[in-house]
Amino acid sequence: MKAVTLVTSNESKVREAKAVLKGWNVLHMNVDVQEIKSTSMEETIVSKAKTAYAMIRKPVLVEDTGLFLDAYHQFPGTYTKFCIRLLGMDGILRLLQGKVRTAQFQTWLAWYDGRTLRVFQGVSKGKIAEKASVKAAEKKLPYDSIFIPDGDTRPYSEMSKEEKAKTSHRAAAFANFVRGMSHQ
Repeated sequence: MKAVTLVTSNESKVREAKAVLKGWNVLHMNVDVQEIKSTSMEETIVSKAKTAYAMIRKPVLVEDTGLFLDAYHQFPGTYTKFCIRLLGMDGILRLLQGKVRTAQFQTWLAWYDGRTLRVFQGVSKGKIAEKASVKAAEKKLPYDSIFIPDGDTRPYSEMSKEEKAKTSHRAAAFANFVRGMSHQ
């Protein structure tokens, strides 16, 4: 069984990774890795992988997810977590009043062993609900209460883990990781 060390302080991301990475031993390092300030998801994830590796000195897998609102170019993108902290869910929803509500989640993964860097991506397209779902099951993933993936009428927070995995940006990124790493 292959092993991978996922470096994140978000337990919800660890649970989702373990659900998708069947056949892998997912080790977890509960570390909040400092992120650079950049509008580029790829630049951010590469820096995050190198920083995580420098901290623990063994191969690492890091993840970063950004929500991209079509009404605002590249926003909030790499600043997704900060926007929810500063504006709250009501603030995010107010930003979209009278605007196009289509959006996409992008999850980027980077695996780094000190020499080789591999980057993987997953995307989920959809729209932002008019109001947050009261069934916000995963408090650590607040955008799940407002993001409705294409082909469904419910936000992620109202789906089972299995239903979410069918369209999830994170599940797609981890599936791409498995495919990409199977040749290693």
